[in-house]
Amino acid sequence: MRGLNKVNLIGNLGKDPDYKELKGKIPVAKFDMATTEFHKNQKGELIPRTEWYRIISWRGLAELSKNYLKMGSTIFVEGSLRT
Repeated sequence: MRGLNKVNLIGNLGKDPDYKELKGKIPVAKFDMATTEFHKNQKGELIPRTEWYRIISWRGLAELSKNYLKMGSTIFVEGSLRT
């Protein structure tokens, strides 16, 4: 049986994307994204839990990331997870 490695995230950028061009003028953009979930404790208070992800986009998506994403932007990311 084959596996499936697919991730969908909706969250906010922690800082502006870090954009570079590698050898051969291949664009790459890296940025940190946070997702926050809330749960209630025994007193009924909402407690946040934030997870951080390092996102890397290549070529055309890197160009879009550089041009349109800014710190605090809410974004939807779909891709595969690598640890």
